[in-house]
Amino acid sequence: MHLNEYKKATEINVLFIFSISILTPILAPYIKSLGFENTQLSLLFAVVPFTLIFASPIIGRISDDIGRKNVIIAGILCEIIAITLYALGTTAITIIIARFIDALAAVAVGMAALAKIEDTVNKKTRGKFAGASLSIEHIGRLTGPVVGGLLADHLFVRAPFITAILILSCLIIFIPKTHETKKHIQTKDFQWTNEIKTFLKHKELRGMAILGIVMHATVPALILFLPLLITETMGLSYAYVGYAYFALGITHLLQSTFGSWADKKAYRIVLFGTFISGIFLMLLSQANIYYILIAILFLKGIGNSMWNVSAWTLMSNIGEEEKLEGEIIGSYIAIAKIGAFISFVISGFIVDIYGIGTLFLFNGILIMVGTVLAYPLMKK
Repeated sequence: MHLNEYKKATEINVLFIFSISILTPILAPYIKSLGFENTQLSLLFAVVPFTLIFASPIIGRISDDIGRKNVIIAGILCEIIAITLYALGTTAITIIIARFIDALAAVAVGMAALAKIEDTVNKKTRGKFAGASLSIEHIGRLTGPVVGGLLADHLFVRAPFITAILILSCLIIFIPKTHETKKHIQTKDFQWTNEIKTFLKHKELRGMAILGIVMHATVPALILFLPLLITETMGLSYAYVGYAYFALGITHLLQSTFGSWADKKAYRIVLFGTFISGIFLMLLSQANIYYILIAILFLKGIGNSMWNVSAWTLMSNIGEEEKLEGEIIGSYIAIAKIGAFISFVISGFIVDIYGIGTLFLFNGILIMVGTVLAYPLMKK
């Protein structure tokens, strides 16, 4: 294990995740305040998963070629541009461009940092140490929404945007200057369909594709409509949105433990995690009191954390054997984001017709169906 590189990659990931998480509680309400309806808002947010369907395999392959550090720096610069456009934009075109750049930034830094971390550990302890890194990373994901909500409540609504830009600017300066072996980018790096075909050749990865689609289909409900439920339906402030995300994510600090379990039988932890997540997402449809909502989000977070670390462990083990770790991660994200894209397109209509609670119920049922379908593919 290369401890120094593992530590640096984890630190970069924590700060990046913290920066973008600052925007989580305020982004959807802020954009809606510009005059967009639920359906329009849902379509605007669909730009990110649509972009990732095509960009993720390409960025994954490029990170294998030119080095993780270069991809991370490019991703941070893109994120700064995207946040600036969010803060200054008032039209649909500006928001669409910001969402497109934001998608490229998030996948570039997220995949490259994760692949860098996975590169530094060996197969026997990959789940344990990857889980430890993901748990530390989640400190940023936990505290970011709380900080963002408090900044918006006590200063002004654009304060989280400015804070995130300052942190990311400092992060670029402190990225260590290390030498990485590089290859030339080739035309085949941009043929993303080949990467998808390679991914789907593996039986276990076909199961992961199903689970990735149904789990990512919940993104609109949790990222877009959960803040609106708290601020509009419940009439609470941005800070309460931050507390809700804290409850959802606090159990991710246990990913080191769940990762140790995944080192033995990763697919079992994957399926158990999606099962728990689906059950409590269905129950979330009945939460009309804030403290009940917090309790259900906490329990759902247990399933999410089990799923997250065991899924990456399973795919990293296969990627390491095939010497295509970045490509497999990128292909998985592309396939999973199909679920998010379709869900973003239809979620606004579901909410307008049936309400946010129905959207939670529908997504929970979808996860349960996906878990049943994936089981025979992933069972050893």
